[in-house]
Amino acid sequence: MPKCFHKITVPCVFKRRHYTLSALVFLMIFFFITGCGYSSKSLLRSNVRSIYVPIFDNDTFRRGYEFDLTRAVRDQLLLRTNLRIVDKDEADSILFGKISSVNENVLIEDRKDNIVESRVTIRADIRWVDTRTGRAIVERKNIKGTTEFIVLRNETLTSSSDESFVKLAQSIVESMEEDWW
Repeated sequence: MPKCFHKITVPCVFKRRHYTLSALVFLMIFFFITGCGYSSKSLLRSNVRSIYVPIFDNDTFRRGYEFDLTRAVRDQLLLRTNLRIVDKDEADSILFGKISSVNENVLIEDRKDNIVESRVTIRADIRWVDTRTGRAIVERKNIKGTTEFIVLRNETLTSSSDESFVKLAQSIVESMEEDWW
């Protein structure tokens, strides 16, 4: 009987240690993840509830880009924030913006010097102003949106520019968030 008793208790002790170790690892992972600063609240200033976004200025020779970027920024504000987009007279804040540059760089050419792959980079400057105080909430320069396109896939400068506007608008909205570190 002692041999049989010994065989039963050793695996039970091992199982208890295994479960204890597994529970400890699970708790460590749980506390690590929950302690990383994740939050469902907006990172934008809580005292600003509405915004007016006028058409961005455009310091480049690419006409019409200011309308596309303004539309993309408004869409991202609606999608990613709790801010209401309102008329200028009703706004707590105004987001001024300017397209500072549009660059196209050829990445790959074929043997006949035809463009195979290219990159579009659009840069912008913003100034977010509190209309109640007249002070700048955020001022950032040289925010960029970059997209690559492949001619063989029938992608064009226009289609890649649209994607760059979305990426740039996302970066603009991210730059409006409070620094929490």
